Amino acid sequence: MQSERSLIPTPMPVRRHARSGNRGLALTVLCLAVLLVVMDNTIVNVTIPTMSDALNASSTDLQWVVDAYTLSFAALLLPAGKLSDRWGRRRMLLVGLAGFAVVSAATAFSWALWQLVTLRVVLGVCAALIYPATLSSIIVIFEGSRYRSLAVGLWAATSGVGIALGPIIGGVLLEHYAWNSIFWVCSVIGVVALACIAVAVPEVRAYRSERFDFPGTVLSMAGVGLLVWAIIERPTYGWLS
Repeated sequence: MQSERSLIPTPMPVRRHARSGNRGLALTVLCLAVLLVVMDNTIVNVTIPTMSDALNASSTDLQWVVDAYTLSFAALLLPAGKLSDRWGRRRMLLVGLAGFAVVSAATAFSWALWQLVTLRVVLGVCAALIYPATLSSIIVIFEGSRYRSLAVGLWAATSGVGIALGPIIGGVLLEHYAWNSIFWVCSVIGVVALACIAVAVPEVRAYRSERFDFPGTVLSMAGVGLLVWAIIERPTYGWLS
């Protein structure tokens, strides 16, 4: 026979929501974080020729400066989203942005190709921690608001703006500064976004915290990572290799 205590429902975890007046500020800050993640993927493209001369590497080798970021970001996107549900979206954003700012600054001091590619992989990991947490935070913060669809639309539009803005900012920086200036800019933006999120974005978590599926996480990372790697290397080896 069940005891009386077992019949008492377990209270669900409470999610904190932003006040109506703070939703706009929270959306702006979260879009800034998205802009940083997307822009960092394209701002490097215009610096490849300059990096080739500075690091004495071929343009083909330096292409992995771009691809390493994309590969690690894509492979970790799904598990990072699950972790943010369990540990808290704001906490994941703070960790990701802090890592992004520090690693971007470290990347500016790179003197060899292997070091640059390795740090770009770490930047992709930090970006994976940031990106899914921004959208899930927006959905929760604007829950019950008539502006929820607009907020999600602005989030998606920011990704498009970041893709176009990266090469423009990179070109302007190369006109006046060295190639590593692009990483200093990303580091500064990361610090600004980190400070603003710490103030403007509340902590939000999923109502239910399910057991973490470690085997499934490893398989998803391997599957997505190999798929993206195959697409990147297709021009070199061909589909039937």
